[in-house]
Amino acid sequence: MSHHQILIVYATSYGQTQKIALRMRDQLATLEFGVEVANVDDFPPEPKLQEFDGVIVLGSIIRGRHSRRLQRYVIRHRDDLPGGSSAFCSVSGSAGSKNAREREEAERMLQRFLNDTGWRPALHATFAGAMAFTKYSPIVRWVMKRISRKEGGPTDTSRDHELTDWAQVERFVEAFMTMVNGGTAASGL
Repeated sequence: MSHHQILIVYATSYGQTQKIALRMRDQLATLEFGVEVANVDDFPPEPKLQEFDGVIVLGSIIRGRHSRRLQRYVIRHRDDLPGGSSAFCSVSGSAGSKNAREREEAERMLQRFLNDTGWRPALHATFAGAMAFTKYSPIVRWVMKRISRKEGGPTDTSRDHELTDWAQVERFVEAFMTMVNGGTAASGL
């Protein structure tokens, strides 16, 4: 039984990053971790990060970059994020690509976020997001369909397509729990 308190902070554009955050919450809660989940837009201006034993930050990539509001949040609070028990997850279509170069680009975008913020979480990963065709504007839908077709991905724009590898998310949470409980976890999953 654990008495650890975990904070999950996320920024999302079309909802998949929130869905991943909530799945992480559920997995942690089954093991009796206390978990608070917050959208960075709704988070109190001065969170008491010292009250948490671990923090997971998740951000989606839109137009080649992570949310500016998430970046500002991390820069503002990086010194308060629990050193050995903080984690970052980058969510993008590129992370789920069949093309190795696209997956490498997803990792480069994750590293760019960490470099730009000066934050060094103990654990990080890239996760595939979703093709949210029904939520895109007509122009974005057209562009994303072309990109998806080129990558061998879904092209039915009448519905959304979830690309997230939920087993990968579960392994990440398990590594995070091990880290919070005093074990060690590999840096990039």
